Amino acid sequence: MQDAQLWQQLRSGHKPALERIYRREVDALYRYGRRLTENVPLVEDAIQELFIELWKRRESLGATDAIRPYLLVSLRRKIMRLSQKRDQQTLSWEEDQPPEAETEAAESQLIAEEQTAETQQRLQQALQQLSPRQREILYLKYFQGLDYKDIAEAIGINYQSVRNTASAGLKALRKVLQSWPLLWWMLIFCTLL
Repeated sequence: MQDAQLWQQLRSGHKPALERIYRREVDALYRYGRRLTENVPLVEDAIQELFIELWKRRESLGATDAIRPYLLVSLRRKIMRLSQKRDQQTLSWEEDQPPEAETEAAESQLIAEEQTAETQQRLQQALQQLSPRQREILYLKYFQGLDYKDIAEAIGINYQSVRNTASAGLKALRKVLQSWPLLWWMLIFCTLL
């Protein structure tokens, strides 16, 4: 079902449409919320409040043909408001550490895991050299599948600034990781964000 149709069903009071949107989008919203703050209860509360408000305000919602960008913008605003209410620092954008290798793996698997861990560590160091805004934009672009227009709307900056920031972030990564083949570090990059 197309986003526009599903959204219209929600606006018309069709409760299964809300449930379908929730099931389809909750994981992406949670991941994005966790990128904005490490406070898990805050993210969970924000998502819950977002869907409660969607249902309560369904009749006054505007039309949209892109549900995920709409929800990401709404979640970002809600997290910022809840965070301010709770007087906590938000938008820390801390990267998770890669999981440790299992000790019972075969020798060849251990070698592969050690190489992967080293590669991930190098990439983590490279990512830490990016600004929080660059990391956020690259995450939204490559993992949430948003286009630059939707990213600009989601984080409240203009379209060209989003493109420039993404380009600068990728350029900085390329410079730091210049000795790696481009395809290799992009594959590793995809596993870290």
